[in-house]
Amino acid sequence: MRPEKIAIVSEIRSKIAGSSFLILANYKGMKVGQIKELRKRLAKQKSFFNVVKNSFFKKAVADMPAYKIDEQLDKPMAIVTGQGDGIDTVKALDGFSKEFKVSSIEFGFLGGRHWSAEEFGQLIKLPPRITLLGMLAGGLAAPLSGLAGVMRQKLASLVYALQAVHELKNKSGSK
Repeated sequence: MRPEKIAIVSEIRSKIAGSSFLILANYKGMKVGQIKELRKRLAKQKSFFNVVKNSFFKKAVADMPAYKIDEQLDKPMAIVTGQGDGIDTVKALDGFSKEFKVSSIEFGFLGGRHWSAEEFGQLIKLPPRITLLGMLAGGLAAPLSGLAGVMRQKLASLVYALQAVHELKNKSGSK
């Protein structure tokens, strides 16, 4: 392989290795202005959109077992890498795809596992991470707050019983 091709493959490999996720998207039909707009939107997510030749991509990930490619790469592909939250990036890609009717997520690697386009579609439907964390916290707090309410009622019942006994003693002692 020629030195310039080796350099390109090395650059792709370093982008992938320095990323917390890797998404492959079909960019067929995108115009230059749309690619610029997509890059601008992804920059907000600390993500990068790079058009790469499929043969260079395959060579770049050949010695990276975490990125085992089973799919046939027969479409023009772009890689999306970054350090931010991969789910936010997937949602940004999906939103752009729906808005401009171009680009589609083919597959990717997120959280140490391979994700198909269908799995990413399911992931996109989930509420934002902060909402999910709030739901989890609420779910964990509900039994505890219920327990606290029961304990408060039991304590109040005990106080009423003691007060009734005290009043009874005072009535019987005053006669």
